[in-house]
Amino acid sequence: MRFISTDITCRLDSLPWCRFHTMFVLALGITWVLDAFEVVIVSAVLKPMSKALNFTPTQSSLMVSGFLLGAIIGSFLFGYLADKYGRKKLFLLTLLLYAGGTFLTGFANSFESALFFRIIAGAGIGGEFAAIHSAIDEFVPSRHRGKVDGTISALWNLGSVLASLSASLILSYFHEEFAWRFAFLLGGVLALAVLFVRLYVPESPRWLLSKGRVQEAESIVQRLEKMAGGRYSIQKCDIPVFEGSIWNATKLILSSYRWRFVFSSLMSITILSAYYGLITLIPTSFSSAFGFSSQEIPGILLVGSLGGLVGGLAVAFMNDALGRKITGSLVSFLAFLLSLLFLSPLDFNNVYFAYSLIAFSFASVAYVSSTEIYPSYLRAYAIGLFSVIGRVSGALSPVLLVKLSSLDYAYGVLGLSLFWLLGFLAFLVWAIKGKEAKGKSIEEIT
Repeated sequence: MRFISTDITCRLDSLPWCRFHTMFVLALGITWVLDAFEVVIVSAVLKPMSKALNFTPTQSSLMVSGFLLGAIIGSFLFGYLADKYGRKKLFLLTLLLYAGGTFLTGFANSFESALFFRIIAGAGIGGEFAAIHSAIDEFVPSRHRGKVDGTISALWNLGSVLASLSASLILSYFHEEFAWRFAFLLGGVLALAVLFVRLYVPESPRWLLSKGRVQEAESIVQRLEKMAGGRYSIQKCDIPVFEGSIWNATKLILSSYRWRFVFSSLMSITILSAYYGLITLIPTSFSSAFGFSSQEIPGILLVGSLGGLVGGLAVAFMNDALGRKITGSLVSFLAFLLSLLFLSPLDFNNVYFAYSLIAFSFASVAYVSSTEIYPSYLRAYAIGLFSVIGRVSGALSPVLLVKLSSLDYAYGVLGLSLFWLLGFLAFLVWAIKGKEAKGKSIEEIT
């Protein structure tokens, strides 16, 4: 592997925050809003959709499973392609797939066509995650990376809130035979609008350097310096140029970066398993144990999303104030303790809000810590791989926790708590053995 000595990355990191950074974050950060919008809107309109297309109960569940399957495929495939062909090409392609799959779902006239479009939309969202987090980690100045990346993760909760409100309005103002179609058409149009904004986002200079394309990277950074009012660094560092195959990349991740990959995978498992497990327990075991009706569930989920949004924004700023290690260890430990309170006689609404404030904010530190620790030539592929592991675990956890709850309510809660204990122990080990990334450039970390 050869190296390039350049000042480009240091100049990129030293830039003051300017209008470009704000537009860049908005253009790419919308991914999390769309992801949440998709998950929540499908849950809200699945019943009228199933009725209109005569789905069996199994076929209805496959609308969710198909989206998840697509996300798993997209995470793996597009993660590697984002390292091979660039961030920009992939975050345009993946958003186009999501927009197309979602929009066309609104025209589905059979189970087969609906399932196909759900898989396409899922593949787009799965690929978005790897390409977007890579671009953000590589573009945002190191002193802001923790709060920016954390804020973007918190936007998932904003998307959930907007989807809940949108679903309520759509189902109120449209007949249910058309309401579900309008919901998907709206999601597709919104995503397509974002696509045009992304056309003006440049390629990642760090990725260009990893491919030896120095002049292109230099041109982009010069434009950014002009926007920011000048050059702010002359320091140089060595950037590796990677020209290997997918097998070489896989071997590197599983050898040189194996412990980082284990940590990243455990973070993904904790976030997705705990989240999908909980939202499955609420309408099943929790509703029976605490005595709330099905009509109250949308309001409960909405309160949880608001708690996650507030908590996530707070955690995002803690990333750069306290550091990733302290923040991640603290949040995961508190989430573990709060999950056990579902076994207490305390009021469910109070416990759930406190839990959501902490637990739903964990992604704002865990995903930052998991994505910034790889070199640019491997980052998107590594993100894609550990996302696959997390999504598979997230698909299995509801089945496991509901099964445990059927034996005894307490078993389901303890199962949820074990996911948080796993996340806390993983972060604790990382706090002792891993690198603190607060205020450090990507090159210093990797």
